[in-house]
Amino acid sequence: MSRKPVLHYFDGRGRMEPVRWLLAAAGVEFEEKFLKTRDDLARLRSDGSLMFDQVPMVEIDGMKLVQTKAILNYIASKYSLYGKDEKERALIDMYTEGVADLEIMILYYPYMTSAEKEASLASIKDKARNRYFPAYEKVLKSHGQDYLVGNRLSRADVSLVELLYHVEELDPGAIDNFPLLKALKTRVSNLPTVKKFLQPGSQRKPFDDAKCVESAKKIFS
Repeated sequence: MSRKPVLHYFDGRGRMEPVRWLLAAAGVEFEEKFLKTRDDLARLRSDGSLMFDQVPMVEIDGMKLVQTKAILNYIASKYSLYGKDEKERALIDMYTEGVADLEIMILYYPYMTSAEKEASLASIKDKARNRYFPAYEKVLKSHGQDYLVGNRLSRADVSLVELLYHVEELDPGAIDNFPLLKALKTRVSNLPTVKKFLQPGSQRKPFDDAKCVESAKKIFS
């Protein structure tokens, strides 16, 4: 029996949350080893576990993978969430990169000053409602299928639904005018593996609150 993947990061969303979502959607159980101090991070660096001295790092199939995109690509390929051919993978990459552009703004938001947050939140709301959500709504409307690519679940659907949840935390009702996105969110959320992940007590992480932000700063600053 193969060993469960082991995720090395701090106990917060950050750049590891998309990995948690994708593993959960694939139905893969995983373990987490949380960094709590600078010394924990230093130990990973000193023992050669981190190629670029950075986390996230995932131990999987005998490898110690770093760089979030590389980790996600491997998981998606391994668990058939990456399309059937090069064309589908190109579309999946394009849609996922669009998600990442907005997701990174949300990732940084909790770590900003109060003055910075006001402008950032306005930008997040504007880009979600006027740039990204209309684009994905258009894709779904163009082919009339249940999922973004190939009419089957892919990492693009998982990352987009994760984004929808995160945007709605900051901007409730953000997807009210996008019926196909709402339907996709419901459809993916009702998949048994995802439904389990969305339940209280799962390994899904809550929005990074002040305590989480301070914990991250103690490790990485």
